[in-house]
Amino acid sequence: MGTSAYRGRVDSCVSCGAELGVGRFCLNCGHPIGSPAPAPAPTPDPPLPPTALVEPVEPVAPVALPVQAADPTPVAPTSPPDALRTPAPDVPAQRTDWDPREDLLPYEEVDDLDSEVPVRGWAWLGWVAGAALLLGLAFVLLRVLASDDVATEPTGEQTSSVTPPDASAEDESAPAARSEGPRGVGPRTDFARGAGFSVPATAPPTTDLDGTLVAYEASQMGDGNPATTWRTAGDATGQTVTVTLPEPAVVTRVGLVNGYAKQVAGVDWYPNNRRILSVTWGFDDGTTVEQTFAERPGLQRLKVTPVQTGTVTLTITSVTPPGTGPLGRDYTAISEVAVIGRRAG
Repeated sequence: MGTSAYRGRVDSCVSCGAELGVGRFCLNCGHPIGSPAPAPAPTPDPPLPPTALVEPVEPVAPVALPVQAADPTPVAPTSPPDALRTPAPDVPAQRTDWDPREDLLPYEEVDDLDSEVPVRGWAWLGWVAGAALLLGLAFVLLRVLASDDVATEPTGEQTSSVTPPDASAEDESAPAARSEGPRGVGPRTDFARGAGFSVPATAPPTTDLDGTLVAYEASQMGDGNPATTWRTAGDATGQTVTVTLPEPAVVTRVGLVNGYAKQVAGVDWYPNNRRILSVTWGFDDGTTVEQTFAERPGLQRLKVTPVQTGTVTLTITSVTPPGTGPLGRDYTAISEVAVIGRRAG
């Protein structure tokens, strides 16, 4: 038997057709050697044109609608003859009209706020108290507006007694006083400004703590400056100061600053001198009125019955003891005098 040279058979992959080498799998696609070829993938159908996807629709005949007139008058629908009607089941009739009595809740059941129910308990006391407060405030305002007193300085403790007794009224706004007493003309004026002052004695000048020479002339009682003063030595009880007005006037108020109302270098000279506690005012017709003073350095005025006069006298009836301490002085002082009224007509 003859021999021939061996030539190995070259196989190809049944999946991809590549030549097979050594191993159990195709080196090209990894298909197992000896396994049948895989089934071919189905080929997709070509896409249909858009018109092929729409099914034809048969044309529908238009439905005849009832013809309306020019105005919005509804046309009654036509109904088939009685023989062709199908009996309808018993269904309750539906309302087409809107009835507020049935479609809305009754408002008296949800909105009743009991507005007519009276207030119970003690709540009425608040209303009574508020009304009383308003009445009191109105009364006070009426009293304030009715008064014509324009004094800006505190009046202090004041008492008055007028001679003769039948002229004792102090309120010049009272109808009786206006009708019986003089009235005067022109604006209200302080006639102490520019008046002449006659005094029993005057203390000599002194040097103040700041080195200023200070005089105590009587005219300084009418200069409008409470830091200047008339001063006399010792207790001036019983002494009289006469004020001669620039012209006759109808006087309605009098008053004074009852001590030395000056402060300098941190020292208040008001408590360091004697202060006047009371005086008696006199007028040309012989009437007098008394005034008492509080111990404070301000102008304290007193309303008097209107009296026409050209001179006013004030008689000192009571003073305090002299000041105490190293700055205490034994002098009686008046810083300012006020005589307020109108010119005599």
